[in-house]
Amino acid sequence: MMTEEPVVLLDSLQDPQKRATCDPHDMLGLVQKFPQQCRQAVQIGAEFGRGREVPLLTEVVVTGMGGSAIGGDLARCLMDVYSRNPLIVNRDYDLPHWVGTETLVVAISYSGNTEETVAAYQQAKEAQAERAVIASGGKLQQLAEAEGVPLARIPGGQPPRSALGYLFFPLLGLLANYGLFGHDANVDILETIDLLERQSRDLGPDVPTEMNPAKQLAVALHGKLPVIYGTRGYRGAVAARWKGQINENAKQAAFANVLPEQNHNEILAWTLAKNQAPEWAVVFLRDVEDEPPRIARRIEVTREILTPVAGVYEVHARGTSLLARMFSLVYFADFVTVYLAYLNGVCPTEIGHIDRLKAELARMG
Repeated sequence: MMTEEPVVLLDSLQDPQKRATCDPHDMLGLVQKFPQQCRQAVQIGAEFGRGREVPLLTEVVVTGMGGSAIGGDLARCLMDVYSRNPLIVNRDYDLPHWVGTETLVVAISYSGNTEETVAAYQQAKEAQAERAVIASGGKLQQLAEAEGVPLARIPGGQPPRSALGYLFFPLLGLLANYGLFGHDANVDILETIDLLERQSRDLGPDVPTEMNPAKQLAVALHGKLPVIYGTRGYRGAVAARWKGQINENAKQAAFANVLPEQNHNEILAWTLAKNQAPEWAVVFLRDVEDEPPRIARRIEVTREILTPVAGVYEVHARGTSLLARMFSLVYFADFVTVYLAYLNGVCPTEIGHIDRLKAELARMG
């Protein structure tokens, strides 16, 4: 992926001192340690809810917000393929009214204090649902311990968006331990972590831009409005993850959608896109192992329509198992968005607007 960006833009990617200036809290270091995080999270998940006698469960609700909910999105994609039990992700104070005694409600909050998630957890108790909690502390941990609810206590001290391993693999372990997952994922997990370790080396800061596809894509997206298109199935959830990482790490707007839905409405927005945002850039998230001929043709035609209007790029999943292919695309975005933050001259960790909103809500009591 070659670009013609001025060399000055690359300085913050190639120069350790400039990277450190942009990244005083070392978000890039957290990204590089993600494979080790996943190994630890798998161990936590292996014991989560293990041996607990549970009632007949027919559906799963994962309730959480922001980075804490993404693990639920990815689990939903896997459950759609492997399980007979539906899983939905709830991003709200309130649970669906149908939640009851045959529902497993998993409350995920990295801090343990997310007010929407705490409220939904309390509703799950009132509905006499089976409950479980994933948190690093806070009110949810206190409630779970006091009420004898299964708790996956995960390490704290980092931004939730950098803790996806801790927020996903315990959930996967719980679903497996409760007999809800329907697939032995042990081999898939080993492949996934091995692939993540290779990506950490291939995409790391010491790999020059001309050999580093994550840096190349960051340069291509610099100064642009990224539009991330998933190309069916789990790529829709991963596209939403990309959007969130661009928003939080790089501090810039982005859009996300998924094919074939995009072909039924948003594709027409490109008719006047140049007038609205002359610097758009499109990223297709591809998985050739999971693209039927009609989807592949949709991608080709959509590319042909968009190419005269915007720069178009593709990122392809790697790996054999569904889990590995999904996480390969997720992890690629982590590197891209931190490098994009450096090019934007912003700190990838800082969340000033979110902190202000929380402070204003806290004044309400």
